Amino acid sequence: MKIEQSELKDLTAVVTVTIEPADYQEEVAKQLKQVRQKAQMPGFRPGMVPAGLVKKMYGKGVLADELNKKVGEGLQKHIEDNKLQILGEPLPSENSPKIDLDHEDTFTFLFDIAVAPEFDAKLNGKNKLTQYTIDVTDEMVQKQVEAYANRYGEYTPEDKEKGIEAKVTPCAIDAELFAKVYGPDAPKDEAEFRARVKADIAESLQKDCEYKFGVDAKAAILKKMEKVEFPVDFLKRWVLATNEKMTAEELEKDFDKMLEELKWHLAKDQLLKEYNINVEKEDVEAFAKEVARLQFTQYGLMHVDDQYLTSYANEMLKQENQLRNIVERVAENKIYEALKGIAKIEQKKISHEEFGKLFS
Repeated sequence: MKIEQSELKDLTAVVTVTIEPADYQEEVAKQLKQVRQKAQMPGFRPGMVPAGLVKKMYGKGVLADELNKKVGEGLQKHIEDNKLQILGEPLPSENSPKIDLDHEDTFTFLFDIAVAPEFDAKLNGKNKLTQYTIDVTDEMVQKQVEAYANRYGEYTPEDKEKGIEAKVTPCAIDAELFAKVYGPDAPKDEAEFRARVKADIAESLQKDCEYKFGVDAKAAILKKMEKVEFPVDFLKRWVLATNEKMTAEELEKDFDKMLEELKWHLAKDQLLKEYNINVEKEDVEAFAKEVARLQFTQYGLMHVDDQYLTSYANEMLKQENQLRNIVERVAENKIYEALKGIAKIEQKKISHEEFGKLFS
């Protein structure tokens, strides 16, 4: 097998794969022999169908399969040997010669490939990012305490002219409420309870602040890539070739977003290598448990046993899409954490209202 690549032009090139008889004849003969052993045909005992008849009936199919296999292996080896960071997958070239399995024994295949552009997504001390902290006020604590009192209060029917509505009588702010909210290790008095509520609010808001830091960090990274040129025509061909249901009109509408996602994917790969970041199994499992804990909390289940969280997280990780998304999130969070020791970080404390305006 012979593989040649043309010179890169606008990040694209043509790879020519030539397959000669010596590359496939032995394997084709082996496959046809196996077909003959299993072939059943009227007038012949199993395994005794004439080899010539088997070749006539199945030869082209077996040859086509073997050629596809050889081409795929050859392309993959060429990419790996030349350390090519290709975009998408190789596409059959529009100038590919027609393959004639009946009259030819040497076959030539042409493929278009595209490679990633050179870029530098790394941030440094000149890049300024803000780490926000939201001030937790007494009013916020009071609202949360009232919410707990209402959640665990009593519901009594109340006449409203022609209908009946449920009226909530808040429960007392006492040891019984503390235990319902925090379980066995509940606070001993109201002051400790309010302090615990305040800490919980602060922890929750800190997650929002970390999310905002990630949004800003991602924007700063992508800004460094906004002038990087990509082989747009090839990428559009590849998207249409691999998404049969997508129309050209839909592609044009969504392409800018797709290109942004591609830039982010390439940037993450570069930064993970640059900062020597590895996503370990333990990181993924811990993140999945945290996702599970937050989901339970949304339904008012504040104290789920660790074994249930672990079981729920494990089931989550069995789903391919969930696993892939969690791995991506863990990788991104590790990149953002690394940037805190690289970029210029300004610490800023603001109110909850001011923080909300940052997203408007």
